[in-house]
Amino acid sequence: MSSSIRVSMFIALAVVGCSSSGGEASMSAPQAPLTPTFSNVYTTIIARRCTPCHTIQGEIGITEGELDMTSQAAAYLNLVGIEAAGMFCGGKGVRVTPGSPKDSILYLKTDREDPAPCGSKMPLGGPPLSAADAALIQAWISAGANSD
Repeated sequence: MSSSIRVSMFIALAVVGCSSSGGEASMSAPQAPLTPTFSNVYTTIIARRCTPCHTIQGEIGITEGELDMTSQAAAYLNLVGIEAAGMFCGGKGVRVTPGSPKDSILYLKTDREDPAPCGSKMPLGGPPLSAADAALIQAWISAGANSD
């Protein structure tokens, strides 16, 4: 990543916080539900709502959460079947347990209904994921959390 992009990202984070983008979908025409693939989870949720804190060395998502999502491949490798690490969630379970959202820290920390099993709900400091985004994560995990 070029230094100018890093500086731009740093300035944006300093001004608006780690998870300022996204919230509930705007009141536009209803959209068809996305297919529950990791590509869709990454591009529509993780890239928008998680990467501000989980891609920059020194940001809380990497320093305290020990979760690096610098790319789609890195995010998948650091989520699926991996024991949670970090200050608050280390030793508290698996980040994503294929086929079992209720045993997946990612789902529990982003779902609007279930309490976080450790640490804070995500995205930290921002509005919760929309119901559609949480449902997409749940459907992807339920379908086996494949890397597609």
